[in-house]
Amino acid sequence: MLLSANDIESLNARGISHEKIQGQFNLFMHGNALLKLERPCTSGDGIISLNAAESHKYLEIFEEFARTESIVKFVPASGAASRMFRHLHHYSPDNLNHDAEEFILHFKSFPFVHSLEKKLAEKNISLQQLINDNDWQVIFNAILNENGLGYSDFPKGLVIFHKYGRQETTAFEEQLSESLLYSREGQGKCRVHFTISNSHENLIRKAVEEIVSRYPFDPFEISFSHQCSSTDLPALTKENQLARYQNGEIIFRPAGHGALLENLGNLDASVVFIKNIDNITTRDQVKDTIFYKKALGGLLLHTRNRVFRLLDALDSQQAGALDEALEFVQQSFQPGLPIGMNREQLTQYARARLDRPLRVCGMVRNEGEPGGGPFWVKMPDGQISKQIVEKNQVAIHDWLQAKIVSNSTHFNPVDIVCSMRNRNGVNYSLHDFVDTSTGIISEKFDHGKVIRALELPGLWNGSMAMWNTIFVEVPVSTFNPVKTVNDLLRSGHQSGN
Repeated sequence: MLLSANDIESLNARGISHEKIQGQFNLFMHGNALLKLERPCTSGDGIISLNAAESHKYLEIFEEFARTESIVKFVPASGAASRMFRHLHHYSPDNLNHDAEEFILHFKSFPFVHSLEKKLAEKNISLQQLINDNDWQVIFNAILNENGLGYSDFPKGLVIFHKYGRQETTAFEEQLSESLLYSREGQGKCRVHFTISNSHENLIRKAVEEIVSRYPFDPFEISFSHQCSSTDLPALTKENQLARYQNGEIIFRPAGHGALLENLGNLDASVVFIKNIDNITTRDQVKDTIFYKKALGGLLLHTRNRVFRLLDALDSQQAGALDEALEFVQQSFQPGLPIGMNREQLTQYARARLDRPLRVCGMVRNEGEPGGGPFWVKMPDGQISKQIVEKNQVAIHDWLQAKIVSNSTHFNPVDIVCSMRNRNGVNYSLHDFVDTSTGIISEKFDHGKVIRALELPGLWNGSMAMWNTIFVEVPVSTFNPVKTVNDLLRSGHQSGN
């Protein structure tokens, strides 16, 4: 790809190297690599089902080690609320779709109704009269537009999710309240890191500062970061040339949530909990969430400590260390062994398999939610590994692959706890464990033209493909996402109202 001096200057200003652009161009030319699914991970075959005794054991391990471990909760929160309210944007009284009808029928069950009523009252407008007059277009405009609640341009985390009597709470507040129950460090400090968009930063910082002020006896340490501009990727035309604006400047596109790997890798903590901003429940229903968060954290620490002991034993050439390490790798992470290796090569293999980031991922029974799930994936070297896979990573037109997907039993709720430090307390370079071939190519419409855009491998998909992974079944009560505003009508968001 030929680049002009202005192109190179534009790329350098964003911290993007010529080599990175060439790698992207090669991916565009050859297409993203589709994964070869071996079979779905199921209970007893890739997914652990903890009994009560095991769950309590790992919970106790977590509570013991939490006194000395550094802990942070990582919450991707850059999403806008506009998608939540899509069916309100497209409302037509002459063509009422199912979602809009459900919203209207259950309108008074939404937690933000009281705030909306107050906003309208400031303009001497009665919400009840609008309801009586069936004037839903005015109501929807008041929810969406800046002269009302302004949710059309709000970050999702600042939408009112729950109501307790007269108290209304946003997703940001519920995430902070929940984190107090499992992510405190030894001295009681509770660290939470949010990734946010530049455009909403001032609004979010002010709102979070106000939230924290309501918890004067809880020492929060809140931090924020943005998706790095160096992770933005230039788009291409259908002819695989750099897509440009009319003034000749290159069109850059955000690279998807895989770009947040940079933000994750910059965290300074031995234990990192990951949870999406919209996956939250009411405070009277949070018991299962807290229990399993701690149990997953305890399993992570138990596994990490054993990995460190095995690596030490391999280094000191303890008797039986290699056999124990290979057995542990096969049982916990990757069944089977490479063929034709001598003991020295097997020792190097065991070290390489153990010495990498570790994640424990909660998995819920699939009840029809869209998104990825846990699968055994056949790697290019012939071995199989556990990975979280999205449908767009699979040759779904291949009936055998489609059948494997249809037979999957579990769903990825993004309920993850990570260990990203090595034995010496130094963070791994997370980019060393990415399957770079799994980026996603899609067509977008931008400034009146069709362009080809590339997204980096998904944060918990290809970006963590080479991590050591443990899947654990968790109850569906721990998964309460809000993808559309109507999801706030689900039981996980209602009992506290």
